[in-house]
Amino acid sequence: MSQIDSIKEWKEKKVLIIGEALVDKYIFGYADRISPDAPVPNIKIERSETYIGAIGLVLQFIKSLGGIPEVCTVIGSDYEGDFFLKYIKELNIDSSGIIVESSIKTPQITRIKALNQHLLRLETDYSSEISEDIITKFINSIETRSSDIDSILILDYGTGGLFKDIFIQNLLSKLKKHYKNIPILVRPSISNYYLYEDVDLIKMNLQKALDTFSIDCCNETSILIAGKKILSSSKCRSVLLNYLELESYLFHKNNEVVDKFKPILRQPVRSYVAVGSVIMATLGLSYASKIPVASGARIALSAAALSATLPPVEFYNSDKLSSFIIANSKNE
Repeated sequence: MSQIDSIKEWKEKKVLIIGEALVDKYIFGYADRISPDAPVPNIKIERSETYIGAIGLVLQFIKSLGGIPEVCTVIGSDYEGDFFLKYIKELNIDSSGIIVESSIKTPQITRIKALNQHLLRLETDYSSEISEDIITKFINSIETRSSDIDSILILDYGTGGLFKDIFIQNLLSKLKKHYKNIPILVRPSISNYYLYEDVDLIKMNLQKALDTFSIDCCNETSILIAGKKILSSSKCRSVLLNYLELESYLFHKNNEVVDKFKPILRQPVRSYVAVGSVIMATLGLSYASKIPVASGARIALSAAALSATLPPVEFYNSDKLSSFIIANSKNE
């Protein structure tokens, strides 16, 4: 089956997305002088844009590429939480898996840009301890999702409070019991990848994987060491270490052969914002369609290259991705 035929198999595949909510805010302007209060640029704001990020980006890619996303997350009863929930409803996505709690704040990232330069990034995590009562509600909401799920994505962005060790172990146990034989794919934080035992795939940025093991040099030997350590310690079936500008690597539990993918990117990068999100979305759809792992990884890396050449947070359909793959195959 060709990559283009594989993409056609994505239509109406149902992907359950479990992870942390986030609101992304961008402030654009220009520096007109140095601030009188401190030696920093004084930014005149021209416009601002607000999006749903983290799992929000992934679910929108799944929807735009032809799949059906189901989402389970926790948000605060605050402005950001209201914005997140309203956005989900406007996309006509089932919001019944979203837990709203007044005791926490919805995570937010604010990026300040001037003349295409990224000047400052402000972050807000879940600002208080997420109680056991909230965790129980969250687990219960996961167990009451549709029974016809085709694949599961766990997105752990490390915003604090939700993906604790015990929660991860309990979550995996519940998923494997409730959704038997449904593939589970994980985007872990670098500090807890080893807790996602026996999942179908772990996806990490190659450089972050090297940083996890304090490996300074990026050569094939060091990459093989990092990939095999993740594979052996988590006992997962596959590990994908992706990198736009360099080769990406796919490791397999029952196969010593490591798949290597040459960089697909041939145009200047406009934005890295959606790269990781579209990789997880396309992998989730490929596993849902029972596409071979290596083929799904190759499509995911093509999707990442396409996203990197587009403006931040631009979603596209499967036809545009197919056209991009065809155009790149002609240039090889």
